[in-house]
Amino acid sequence: MVKLLHAADLHLDSPFAGLEPEEALARRRLQRGLPLALARLARAEGCSLLLLAGDVFDGARVTPETVEALQTAFEEAALPVLIAPGNHDPYVPGSPWVQAAWPGNVHLFTGGWTGVALPDLGCRIWGAAFRGGEAHGLLGTAPRAEGYLEIGLLHGELAAGPYNPMTEADVANSGLAYLALGHIHRPRLPAAVGGTWVGWPGVTLGRGFDEPGDHGALVVTVDETGCTGRLRVLPGPRYHLRSARAGTVPDLPEDCQDDYIRLEVTGEGGPADCEALERALAGRCRSLRVIDRTVPPADLWAEAGTGSLRGLALERLL
Repeated sequence: MVKLLHAADLHLDSPFAGLEPEEALARRRLQRGLPLALARLARAEGCSLLLLAGDVFDGARVTPETVEALQTAFEEAALPVLIAPGNHDPYVPGSPWVQAAWPGNVHLFTGGWTGVALPDLGCRIWGAAFRGGEAHGLLGTAPRAEGYLEIGLLHGELAAGPYNPMTEADVANSGLAYLALGHIHRPRLPAAVGGTWVGWPGVTLGRGFDEPGDHGALVVTVDETGCTGRLRVLPGPRYHLRSARAGTVPDLPEDCQDDYIRLEVTGEGGPADCEALERALAGRCRSLRVIDRTVPPADLWAEAGTGSLRGLALERLL
């Protein structure tokens, strides 16, 4: 049995272009705390491994402070850390993966499908790296070896496209007990695909309304008989999409003082009094945007005389 922490898509040094410059800077600083939070979570959960399934960095522009934060976190983790670079942080000349010095407990996949044996843990970790913005065919097979549990680590998706696409047949025939994936930004708990369990932890911290809800990392326990996993939510601002009927004041999520909320007002009888709603909910969250999606009241008799069956019936009623 192996217990591991599976994270992906930290997207460190994201620009946060939609925020004011000072707030964007504060969010990037908050992001730099994610690696250390993951290292401490892995230790607190009693995990033996930390797997990072790509897009640790958001792009080629990475600050020295971010690299230093990663190095410090990996050292404090004091357990094997394995990384498979993705489409945002490929293993290419000039990248931090190539230029920076990483602690001895870090193994970085730098090319095609290879395996790393960890005899003390009774497992082998198989992985590969993006070598550019696109990749295909990175998933290979793991020949069974006596006394070893086979685990895969990749950035990619079970769909057609340029980002290391895989089919369910590819996964089922891989020989892996668990395949730790990145690239999908919404968490997906481990699920069986043939004899292989597959999971995506999602983005580690939401960055916009296209990444709403709770985020963090997967705590996964895997053995020859199966797999269990749960999402451990990490602290930080969240994004919420909410709707409310016109004339009502909705309940907001608990503990949302640091969160961003987009509230859509629906129903007939518009326009909605968005300013009144903003006043009623003032101070409950970091940012609230109220959007009027109401429609004018329907005219019951609008179809009368149109020639449709409904129109003829309404004409007779009139």
